[in-house]
Formats: sequence, C-alpha cells, structure tokens
Amino acid sequence: MKVPIDWLKELITFRAGPDQLADWLSMAGLETVALEDDILDVDVLPNRADAWSIRGIAREVSAITKFKLKPVKIHLKESRKKVNEDIKVEVRNRDLCPRYMARVIRNVKVGESPQWLKQKLLQAGMRPINNIVDVTNCLLLEIGQPMHAFDANLIADKNIIVRQANPEEKMAALDGKEYILDTDTLVISDPEKVLAIAGVIGGASSEVGPATKNVVLESAYFNSIAIHKTLKRLKIRTESSIRFEYGVDWNGVEEALDRGAALIAQLGRGEVLKGKIDTKAKELPPRIIELRLAQIGRILGVDIPVGEIVSILGRLGFDIIQKGKETFKISVPSYRYADIEREIDLIEEIARIHGYGRFEMTMPNTAFFGKGLDPQDQINIKVREILVGAGLNEVNSYSMLGPKDFEAAGIPLGSAVEISNPMNVGESLMRSHILPGLLKTAVHNLNRQVENVFIFEIGKVSLHSSEEAPLEKWALGALMIGSPFMSALDKGVVDYLYTKGIVEDLFNSLGISGQKFTETVNFLVQPGKGAAVEGIGLLGAVHPEILRGYDISQPAYFFEIDLDALAKLVAGPKKYVPLPKYPSTSRDISMFIPANLENGMIIDLIKKLGGELVEAAYPFDKYKDSIAYRIIYRNRETTITELEVNERHSQIVEALVSKLKVRIR
Repeated sequence: MKVPIDWLKELITFRAGPDQLADWLSMAGLETVALEDDILDVDVLPNRADAWSIRGIAREVSAITKFKLKPVKIHLKESRKKVNEDIKVEVRNRDLCPRYMARVIRNVKVGESPQWLKQKLLQAGMRPINNIVDVTNCLLLEIGQPMHAFDANLIADKNIIVRQANPEEKMAALDGKEYILDTDTLVISDPEKVLAIAGVIGGASSEVGPATKNVVLESAYFNSIAIHKTLKRLKIRTESSIRFEYGVDWNGVEEALDRGAALIAQLGRGEVLKGKIDTKAKELPPRIIELRLAQIGRILGVDIPVGEIVSILGRLGFDIIQKGKETFKISVPSYRYADIEREIDLIEEIARIHGYGRFEMTMPNTAFFGKGLDPQDQINIKVREILVGAGLNEVNSYSMLGPKDFEAAGIPLGSAVEISNPMNVGESLMRSHILPGLLKTAVHNLNRQVENVFIFEIGKVSLHSSEEAPLEKWALGALMIGSPFMSALDKGVVDYLYTKGIVEDLFNSLGISGQKFTETVNFLVQPGKGAAVEGIGLLGAVHPEILRGYDISQPAYFFEIDLDALAKLVAGPKKYVPLPKYPSTSRDISMFIPANLENGMIIDLIKKLGGELVEAAYPFDKYKDSIAYRIIYRNRETTITELEVNERHSQIVEALVSKLKVRIR
C-alpha cells in the first residue's frame, strides 16, 4: 500500500524523514520501504486489517513517536427532506451483511475533481475519475472503509435490496467485464437488476456519470469470509475487496458515510437529505480482555514499567477501564477487532511498540523435564551417522510418485496407496519403496558425469492396511553404483559382498547380532545376487530390467531396511568391558564347501564346539571353490596353551567334515 507522506502529515505531526519513518514502521511490524517523491510502500500483514488505510499508518506513527492524531471534524449540512422519501433499503441476508448504511445527495454536479484531490489519488496509485467517485476512493484510502456511489435515478422503484444472487445471474461491471454469479455471491440490487457485487465492484447499470443528478452513497459492513470466497470464484481483486476481505471497522462505516456525504455535497454543490438509513443486525458488543502484568514479564522475559505499558496501550487506542495491582481490564477499539482477541495479542502489541531491539538476546531454554528424543528418531540419527561414516551421502526424494515410477521399478501398482486429490498424475501415489527415488537421483547424477553414486535415504513409506488409514513405516534405502574407493588407481567396483559388509557394519554398530542372510527371490533383486534378512529387509544387485527402465548401463547394488523392525532389535546401552589380560592365538581352516551350505551354519558350529575358548570366527579369503576361515582362540582366565588350542581345533575340524560335509584342503 502506498502512503504519501504529505497526506500522512495531514493526520499526524512528526519530524522524521522518509527513511527513518520507514525504519520505525518496519521495526514495529509493518515492513516499509521509502520510495521516491516522499511516498512509503507499506507491506500490510494479513492480520493487520486496521493498517489498510493512511489513518491506520498514522496510528502506528502516533504509537511510535508519541505524537497525537489530529482530530477530524465533519461539516455536514442536511436539508429538510428526509432520506426515507428518496430511497428504501432491504437486507435479506443479515449474516452476510450485518450492517448497511446509505445517504442521498441531491442536485449534484458531476465533474472533474479539484487538483488537491486528484493529486492525492495519483500519489496513492489510483486514477481520478470524477468528483463523486474520487471522494469514495479518497476516503477508502484514508479511513479504510470502502463506499460506493449509485446514480439514484437508475435505481428501480427507489429500492435497494441486499441479497444473494440468483443462479446464473449476470452483471456487467465497471471494469467492462460481464460476471456470471451464483447463489453464494452477495449482491446489491433493485427489483429489476444487479447494481453491484457486494464489497467487490459496482455495476455499469447504475454508474455515476456526467448526467447524474442524484446520488445514493452506500457504506456497509460485509462478511469477510463471504467476500473472500467471492473473490476466489470470480478471480477479481479490487481496492474495496481487499479491505472487506481482511475486515473493516464497524464504527468506521458511519464515519465514512457522513464524511463522504459532506465532501460530495461540497465538491458537487449538492444537498444532503436529512437522516441516514442504518440497517443493523445487531449492536457491536464490547470486547474486554484481562491483562495480567506478571504474564507480560513471563512471556517477554523483561520487566516493562507499568507506566510504559499504560502509555503504549493508550497510544494504540486501547482503553484501560479497570486498573488493579496485578491485572488490567482492557477495552479493544473496534478497528482492532480483526486481530486482538486474547491476552497474548495485547502482549505482542506491547512488545513491538516497546521495541524488539531493546530485548536482550538470550538462548532459549529448550529443555523439558522428563522429556527425551523419540526412540525412533534416535535410531534414525544413529543410522544416519553410521552410513555417512561408511562413505554414503544422504539424499531426500519425493514421497509421492506416479504410475510410471512404479512401472519403471517393477513395483506392482496394486500395492500403491493412491492420493485422493493429487496435484498431478506424476505425484498421485505414495511410495511403497525407497528405491525408485534413489534411482531417479542416481540418473540425475550419472547424467552429469558423476561416475560413483553412493547414496541413502531415510523416510516413510505407505502400505495398504486392514485399518481405514494406510500404514506408514520408517524405511531406509541405499543405492551404490561405481567404485567405493577414492583412489583413481583402484578400479574395484561395488559388489554384493561390499553391500553386505555395509549392512553388517550397520547391524554391528547398533548392537544387533545373529541376523541371517538367506537367498531371496524378489522383483527388485537380480536372481542369484541378493539376500533377505528375515523380517528386516533385503539387499543385492538391482534387477537388470529395472536398470534398463531407468537407462542405467552399469551394475547397481542396493539395500532396503524396515527401520521400525530394526528399532525393536537394537540392543540397550553398551556396557564397558575391560580389555582381555591374556593373549589370543588363531588357526585357519581352508575348505571346500557344499553349494547349499550357509556361512552362518559354519560359524554357529565353530562357536558351539569351541565354547568359551573361541572368541571369534569369520571367513577371510576365497580362492576358486575354497573358502578360508579364521578362528580366534582366547582363554580369559589364564594364558591359553598350544595343547588346548590344538585339541579344540581338531574337534572343530572333525565336526565340520562329519556334520557339514566340508572337504579340508
């Protein structure tokens, strides 16, 4: 909103320049920029309906500078003829129009406005039209109350009706367009036609022009929600509709009408008929808020003197109707009804006028007794740290996918949870797997000459459930393409064992042990190159058909893990265990293993027979069809002897041959 400083000075005296004034208003909550020609550009916030006027800005300047507003006097002379003899008003929907006022000015001469009025409008960004319309626009800008002037001779039966539009009813508007209305649109009409869309725009059928002799001046209070809905339907926005949409001052309706009638009579040399029509659904109830002085200090963290609190509220137009030692009762002015409803609103007003810059900067206390981080969040944070340490980069992809994404990844569309009101087809389904988003991210990087892509994502997936709502679960997905090694000399590429190693490292870091990896048949995994971890997830090479769908020509490996299931297996807090006092020794076994024999079965047998002497057992080398296992022996009570190791090792070898049918090299 543009505010000419010369116009502002007509309402309040101040000594600040444009830049300083703009800075003051910005620090008080209204972002303001000083333009050329001594004009302020004020960005009015949606909750500050009172600031959509030059007088509203003057009130802010008064509160900041402590200068008082200049009083406004209305010089209105009325004729003997009564207004009821020239016009009648019928309001059929008082919920949408709680108050409607009208005056009649007769024998006006429509012409060009005086230079001072045209200059005001031009500086504020409005185009002068004629002396009648310019008066309504001038008061709209100064007071914030929209009004509309009708040619009284064009109103059928001298009867104004405020009603809802008929279905498919049409109106030719002042902007040259024809609007098709519906029953939710509030209109001003006569018995024959629509005269205006209430609060939005006037109609051409009752436009004030050079031939106009008698004027009906309208000033009203319309339901802001109804106006907002009308703007959305008709896709129109005017200076009047902006004010009505955010809310006007109930008491400003009458003031604007009287000032408008007086000014039109002055500039148009007309006479104002005696009285005014005032159709009200109800009287405006007073709004009294209890303000606790102790609460001000508790919320703001500073002790503001009571005298300053009283001064600030008074300068903002609030009346203190009752003062107590601990509480005040505050009466809210009608022009602040749109945003001042509770005690906290008053405290905010005190804070912004006191000055945010005067508050000492402190770190907020975010600690809550007995409260801790959500256990699932703790798991997610730990998983993130482990995977970053393993050389993977975290990404975030959309949780909404399209049918093409499901098809490219080979995921059945029947498993998808559909969005009831999607923005577009490409985001109409909730993801059931993390992998599609990772593949799209990989393609983006590969197309930009990023050869090695090692990424992971922690997010939620949506699955069908027997309950009414879909089931949301935390999931972890990772995708690896290229070489995991930073050295340009090392040409090794990621494979199944590397992928499995990351998963095992994740399990070990979380204190999860004993998880078995079994071969899996899954539409995401290339046959023979993947494994499942029962109840937790799967890993392996991405199926070649999926890679072709994403135009990826090199091998890619992935894993997906159910983090909700993983969280249930995470061990409790780790306990300190002292380092062993006695040395260990190791023995290696190289053997040919039957095709159907699992690594876990070998490890389990070794640990079972080794008992407390076997500290660890693991495969460490592979040559053709032979795999070598290393067994670490240690006695925690005394130094282990060669005899003990040889005896126990012989038992293990014999059991491997007899029970698992391995062949020792």
